[in-house]
Amino acid sequence: MKIGMIFPGQGAQFLGMCKELYDRERLIQELFEQASSCVDQNFVRLCFASSEKELRETVNAQTSIFLVSASIYKILNEKYGITPSIVAGHSSGEYSAIFAAGGMTFPDAIYLLKKRALFLEEATKQYEGGMLASLGLPVEVVQEICKKYDDPSDIKVVAEVVNYNSPTQFVISGTPNELIAIASDIKQAKGKAIALNVAGAFHSRMMKEAENNFAAYLVKVDFKDLSVPLVNNVAARVVRSNEEIKESLVKQMSSNVLWWPAMQHFKKCDLIIEVGPGTKYAKMLKREWPDANIVSINTQADIEQLASFLGKEIPKTEIDLVIEEELNDSQKGGKGDGSI
Repeated sequence: MKIGMIFPGQGAQFLGMCKELYDRERLIQELFEQASSCVDQNFVRLCFASSEKELRETVNAQTSIFLVSASIYKILNEKYGITPSIVAGHSSGEYSAIFAAGGMTFPDAIYLLKKRALFLEEATKQYEGGMLASLGLPVEVVQEICKKYDDPSDIKVVAEVVNYNSPTQFVISGTPNELIAIASDIKQAKGKAIALNVAGAFHSRMMKEAENNFAAYLVKVDFKDLSVPLVNNVAARVVRSNEEIKESLVKQMSSNVLWWPAMQHFKKCDLIIEVGPGTKYAKMLKREWPDANIVSINTQADIEQLASFLGKEIPKTEIDLVIEEELNDSQKGGKGDGSI
């Protein structure tokens, strides 16, 4: 069976994500401890007991989504033997995909994500900008609208289509005045415009300085050739070598995310699994390919349903064994003495 795995990026986070699995699985508890040590952050508090506002901050969102995605992947892979045939990740989710494909270690991935997010945050303070989703219009119309307002020679007049999420869903990055005008034009063209709750114009040329600063840190990471192919964001191209991975991660910061073109490489998969918090990307694909086997994995019930579909045995956790032992003890004590 050909299995595609896709990993969500910023925006997928929610308070309490992975709590049920964290409580059940020692493997996930160990990853939370390791992540907290790597980047000096209490991820148990952040993911389970902080606030939506705190979790939404760029550094917090990107590192915590990676942690949750990596945790769920490790359970699928190590406990159930589920291995992908091809992987992709949306924006910062590409780090989760590369980790799953064996391209870098868990500590290196979360270290790089924190550095990436910090440089992006610096850029948002230097250049005022935002992002806008366009729904219901074809790409040619959206590109033509943006072209009216974009000045490629000016960092203060920006309007770029940066995320190609589906045939009619796109995200535009730009400067505030330009985004207001673009939203009006989208509505006039009978489309829907939604302002995104983000701090800056990510994946646009406004992030170029952040990209240059980030590139220096990649020399500190030992990238490996991938064990399974990755479809990258910047070119929707299959890559496997460590040099291609590094180039993709650098260019990604100021380049567009060709998600829908990338998903064309998944068309022949027998099963596509969204691994990580939320269900957004699985639902997006399901709308386009209603007959395909596409699932998202967030809970133990999700995992067990997937394991059943794949004919995998469901191993017992430590909690399951304790409950089973207590039940057996209770049943033994209840025989012959009238106890309940």
